[in-house]
Amino acid sequence: MNKIERTELSKQQVEFFKNLRSADGQLPPGIRNLGIKPHLWLKEVSYGRVVYEWPNDGSRDIQEDRVFGGWIAALADHIVSMTMASALEDGEWFTTTELTTRMFRPMQGGVIRIEGRLINRGRTTGFVEADFFQENEKPAARASAAKAIRARSDFS
Repeated sequence: MNKIERTELSKQQVEFFKNLRSADGQLPPGIRNLGIKPHLWLKEVSYGRVVYEWPNDGSRDIQEDRVFGGWIAALADHIVSMTMASALEDGEWFTTTELTTRMFRPMQGGVIRIEGRLINRGRTTGFVEADFFQENEKPAARASAAKAIRARSDFS
């Protein structure tokens, strides 16, 4: 079997990200209810890479200039998931099997840049990371996740 090296999104994923970036795209209830806004925050997507810019307006703080860690973990899960989604073949989908989020410092207000990247992609597993950077470019958090890759029909 010949291994195919890909550097572009599959046709399925081009359509998926087009819908995700659309203001009238249908988001899953969990994403919608958390207030994650990929149609506004997703700035770049390519094979194995996404870039988000989250305008931290303080609405998710538990104290002044201190974002609730659970919110960071939820946003991180979305971003590493979109990173994995960018590396799928037509007919594939995935589920998270492990998620770790580490905060390095309190997350301040302003635009938080989050860069997701694919570390490893096998036939049935993937490993992805995302780094959160404050406006002063200091790292604020890092998330890493393992993903189980299956046929999309397995999730129906």
